[in-house]
Amino acid sequence: MSAGIRSIGIIGAGFTGTMLAANLLGASRSPLEILLFDRAGAFGRGTAYSTPNAKHLLNVRVANMSAYEHDPHHFLRWLWSKDDDGLIPPSGHAFVSRGRYGTYLQETMEEASRKEPGSIVSRISAEVTNLTRDGSGITLHQSDGVTRGVDCAVLCIGNFPPALPLPGAMIDRAGDRYIANPWDWRRMESVGRNDPVLLVGTGLTMVDSALDLVCRGHVGPMTAISRRGLQPNPHKEVMAYKPFLDPANLPHRTLELLRLVRREVRIAQEAGFDWRSVVDAMRPQTQALWRALPLGEQRRFLRHPRPYWEVHRHRLAPTVDADLQALRQEGTLSLVAGRIRDIEVRGDRLAVTYRRRRDGELQTVEAAWIVNCSGPELDYSRIEEPLIKSLFKNGLARPDALALGLDVSAGYELISAAGAPLPSLFALGPPIRGALWETTAVPDVRKQCSALARHIVDDMLLASASEPVLGAT
Repeated sequence: MSAGIRSIGIIGAGFTGTMLAANLLGASRSPLEILLFDRAGAFGRGTAYSTPNAKHLLNVRVANMSAYEHDPHHFLRWLWSKDDDGLIPPSGHAFVSRGRYGTYLQETMEEASRKEPGSIVSRISAEVTNLTRDGSGITLHQSDGVTRGVDCAVLCIGNFPPALPLPGAMIDRAGDRYIANPWDWRRMESVGRNDPVLLVGTGLTMVDSALDLVCRGHVGPMTAISRRGLQPNPHKEVMAYKPFLDPANLPHRTLELLRLVRREVRIAQEAGFDWRSVVDAMRPQTQALWRALPLGEQRRFLRHPRPYWEVHRHRLAPTVDADLQALRQEGTLSLVAGRIRDIEVRGDRLAVTYRRRRDGELQTVEAAWIVNCSGPELDYSRIEEPLIKSLFKNGLARPDALALGLDVSAGYELISAAGAPLPSLFALGPPIRGALWETTAVPDVRKQCSALARHIVDDMLLASASEPVLGAT
């Protein structure tokens, strides 16, 4: 820590960490020291916005992707300043590559740093493996043995690699032909041009993986399998729909919520609206809807309607959907609803047997590779990352009751193993999914970054005011 300057350690420098830092700089009325850690050194990009593939587009229109809560047109203005061909319309109803968005975040952070030359922003390409806390603050322990003291720390660690979608014995039989992380570019490059591939999962990660393989020149057959075989729906230009949820009378049962939404969709469609208009109209109340459900009803939602919500809520850019449908129509990509029951090694191929959902029949598909596209691991008790294990070991965190992430207070403070909120230790973004449900999209996370930055700055101001002045009597 620099003498006289309050310090904040931000672990993770994707969207969440980067924009928390930018908001802190903008909110502070005195110099700050910000330590921004990213073990991959991909500051501003993280995993999501590091992809070099131009086919990997944002899943949200650029009009809704401003990095700042208080400045909704910030990203649009940045795009227009660089859009010599006039491709971004005034409406902002366009989709750009994730790599381009990563560049935007990096430049946004640079701009925030230039505006606050008195503050210190240190970008540290190192892994934080342990975190300890005492009366004087927090100590961050790096994998290289370096320790750094800070006044408070924020976990902005994003999503972890996919959970194991199959029993360990099956994965062991697949051996080196199993790719556990589809974002491991080197492993994905091992897939031969004509190799048959089985993608486990049919959501957004599958879409990215299939398109990435095709862009690499892959022409072999691809089969994507999930329990229900649901594919994300595409975005569509639709009319705005009226708010229909009463904030003072939100449903307290999952079935009641489903009936309410279905009824509203019928009413909307009879009036000429698309179902997307209804789902979009729910957006401002989604987190309140989640919090209104008792724990048992939240569990019911996760067991039953969750996959259907995911494919309706988290949609694809229209051009991405068109590419995906073209792959299906030409027979390159097949979607299957079923459960994998066995994997056998047959020479240089894997014979994967699954039970088809519609009729219970056993089917077998041949694959040279199995790629895990099942979505991020959410159960933090199963995550083997040193930092997460140390937080639990030191009693500084606990999993939430739904095994969707970490338990946090309404102010984003980590809840200790003893059940107490820790006022100098926070988490934002995907790790707090259990508390808010919708907490991975930019419009949600930027709001968290703005709120927490103001809270931290105000707390530090109060702490400074309460400290004794040297020489005072």
